[in-house]
Amino acid sequence: MSANDQRPHHRPTGARPLRGGWTDLQRQEGHSFLHWVDREQRLLKGFEALATALRETLVEEIQTPADARDVWEAAPAVLSRCNDPATYTMRRTEVAYAWLHLLDRYVRTWLALEHLLLGRLLPMGRYGVRVLDVGTGPGPSAFSTHDFYVAMEDYARTADAPRWRQSPDITCVEPVMNHIRHIVAERLAVKEAPRSVLCMTGGLHDFSTILPTQERRQFENSLRNEYEEYYNEERGEWDADPIYTREQANWEANTYRRYRLFTFSNFLTTLDTISSFQANIEDILSDARAGSVLLIIGAQGGSYPAIQKRMGRMADAGGFRRRNNAVKVAVAHAQLDQRLCDEIRWFYRYLKLLAGHLPANTPCATKLRKELEGDQPIKFALSAVHAFRKS
Repeated sequence: MSANDQRPHHRPTGARPLRGGWTDLQRQEGHSFLHWVDREQRLLKGFEALATALRETLVEEIQTPADARDVWEAAPAVLSRCNDPATYTMRRTEVAYAWLHLLDRYVRTWLALEHLLLGRLLPMGRYGVRVLDVGTGPGPSAFSTHDFYVAMEDYARTADAPRWRQSPDITCVEPVMNHIRHIVAERLAVKEAPRSVLCMTGGLHDFSTILPTQERRQFENSLRNEYEEYYNEERGEWDADPIYTREQANWEANTYRRYRLFTFSNFLTTLDTISSFQANIEDILSDARAGSVLLIIGAQGGSYPAIQKRMGRMADAGGFRRRNNAVKVAVAHAQLDQRLCDEIRWFYRYLKLLAGHLPANTPCATKLRKELEGDQPIKFALSAVHAFRKS
């Protein structure tokens, strides 16, 4: 039984075995679900809701000419030096990153999930899907994954297809860019998004602390050492009984840190990053249950092919056997590139309204200003999508 076929807090009782596996379900009904998603314009609606919440948040964050100039100064760095830690020490980096990347990468993640479904690799579970999103940033992959699984829940009700009811539970791992994601998630919840979107307001800050096998042993030991005190009237003294039996503690601990989908998006930017977190990655992958999926969404050139090759070897060592043929996704594939242009140019005009002239002192800033002040479509990047499934 896979991890997400167990309830997080309650031992399942009387559960009927499912006919056929999740792979069979995706093969038989996946196209019907995606046709419904397209007809209902779920990607467009999610994009528009996120764009509105982001606009309101960016305006709230940037109120003065100095704020606007800080954002503009950080913009070239978030475009060309995402793998440089110094980028994230600049003032207003998180705002610049969210402005230029959040909506674009939201769409690219959605398309990556569609490709997983078409390849019959999308993680599903009897009681929903837990996701570990590593390097979340302001949340493009996390918001997109949440909305995609919520669409599955809505489809389950509409089509009377209960096996598509896949509630998402997303744990974000992000060391520095958490403020924007928190505010945007709260805005979405106020505007009638499912309350599950609020899981994006929290998360973990240090990936190096995530070692599931060790944490699970520690958690089980702590449960076995929990006692309930009571006054024993027969003996006339205080006594204590264990709260959990040995079996109960083991069962509870085995649901801890169990994820079905591991998303690495714009986190693995150098080979040194992989080396520094190798022990954590290896522990996570070897600990994962059958049916779990490792999803890597990243760039194509530079060091990324070597990064993807290294991750592929680690996935193999962790028992992830089935993989997709690498695919490329871009916002243009969803025909949302013009809407994305509109949103990015709108905020640029807002920055100019606050600060007046915005200097272009570097080639990257010059290129960005030319794109933002022109009337030609902006060229957005492609992402390479690699997926590995544990058999």
